[in-house]
Amino acid sequence: MTSRRDNTTMLVIECGVAQTRAGLVKNDEVERVWFGAALGDEPLDQTPQAGRQYFGRVTAINASLNAAFIDLGSGGDGYLALSKKLESTVHEGAVIRVEIKSPPRQGKGAVVKFVSSDELKDGSPGRCSPFQNPVIEALNNIGATATEILIDDGKMASQLRNQARGLEINHYTDACPLFESFGIEPVLEEIFERSIDIAGGGRLIIDEAQALTAIDVDTAGLSALSSERLREKIAVAAAHESMRQIKRRNIGGHVVIDFPKLKSDISRNRFAEILRNTMSQIDGASGFSFSKSGLFSMTVPHRYQSFSERFTEIDSQNPIPGRNFSVEWQAQSAIRKLEHRLRANPTHHFHLQLGEALFNYIHAKDEWLRRLQERYSVRFSLILDEKRMKSHFETTEQ
Repeated sequence: MTSRRDNTTMLVIECGVAQTRAGLVKNDEVERVWFGAALGDEPLDQTPQAGRQYFGRVTAINASLNAAFIDLGSGGDGYLALSKKLESTVHEGAVIRVEIKSPPRQGKGAVVKFVSSDELKDGSPGRCSPFQNPVIEALNNIGATATEILIDDGKMASQLRNQARGLEINHYTDACPLFESFGIEPVLEEIFERSIDIAGGGRLIIDEAQALTAIDVDTAGLSALSSERLREKIAVAAAHESMRQIKRRNIGGHVVIDFPKLKSDISRNRFAEILRNTMSQIDGASGFSFSKSGLFSMTVPHRYQSFSERFTEIDSQNPIPGRNFSVEWQAQSAIRKLEHRLRANPTHHFHLQLGEALFNYIHAKDEWLRRLQERYSVRFSLILDEKRMKSHFETTEQ
């Protein structure tokens, strides 16, 4: 992992052929990560997030809810609360422009607000232009506190120097991928894990549901005889780790955390103050309170889908439904791994061996394959491996 000087907040941006990725690293700790479309794929990014606008078709009016349901195209469905002012404009079949207030969550559609009654030109619901450059979008979404930007695309580095004045901007040219160099890659594996170890003992169990996100602080190592100071120490460590995970995972909405029970008023009051100070580091977090049973709750702005919601899907084949990575995420991961090996080995050729679902998905992505050829020439081939699970892949050298 590359080490940076103290008091540095760096925005690290990888411009891949299938996806743009960014990480915010402060004093060698990864604070936030961000994923967007590849450069050139901006119109294809239909990911619903707060502030994005869509053309939507009204599919139903529910009088009892005083609401309309809106088809947003590949962005999913939306829920629009109605007012008397909108009654003549919003009716079944109408095409309207709406803005996302909060994105979908665990099967519930996005909440939207009415913008105008603009007519669709192509007849299909979907996201409205203009489509922002993903590098600029990464800067706007997670890079507000950055003092430096390191990016692996020379053309975008030059563009940023003209647009983001006051920031130190450098073009990264090393063979080692940026996210690996700055220790971000292991964080990407961690943000999808249900269980996270806590420094000093115990672990967090994180469950995202429709109504809320529940975080349980599992302190199996503690007993009734454990000292109050030890309980408080683990509770404080759990508070810091909970804050870190909420930010890294893009968790929003109502969050409930079950911390270790502290017996003395002095310990409880001291911990409550530390907890509020810790959670206030999450932008827009509010409503901090403890229930009578000792559960801590707060509200976090729901501007984006959590990464679990966005990149995984329900696995209905399990006796108890679990979640698996989506084909889109696995396809982007496969292309990224291939790209990293091509970059690190400029004279070598590679096979990308793919299960059927991934092979078909990537084979249809002409723009990804074209960019790979432009950057790395014809030093790769896609191989359908019928023995491999449908969404599995492996890169091998020819």
